[in-house]
Amino acid sequence: MLWISLMVLILVSLFVVVPYILVGPPTPLFYVRNHDVGVHELRVEVCDSKNNSILDKTYELSAGEEIYYAKPFRFLVPEFEGEGYTFEFTLDNSFKGTHSTNIQPWNTVHVELYSDYEEGQPLLVGEMTV
Repeated sequence: MLWISLMVLILVSLFVVVPYILVGPPTPLFYVRNHDVGVHELRVEVCDSKNNSILDKTYELSAGEEIYYAKPFRFLVPEFEGEGYTFEFTLDNSFKGTHSTNIQPWNTVHVELYSDYEEGQPLLVGEMTV
């Protein structure tokens, strides 16, 4: 019985602990940076594949401010990714951007407000994976 328990512990560590050692800590659920000189309001809503809201939060970002939102625990275990999530960002109640993705420990939805390299686009939404 001890032998079986030891084998289960080794297998769990291979699929859960080893990826954290090789890749590093999980990335945030989303990251936002305000490149503008003004203050902006950003509403963030995240829904699952059944359109159930898992996050609905409004932020006020000052000039140059960055925010990160940590992933909930259920998204931190490799191989148990969240499928079919939609992120909706509303900037100053007028500009909207959406992004759909599977949430994994090492991917992050990345949002830029008024970035220099996207002139005319006040809201740029993408995804980064480590």
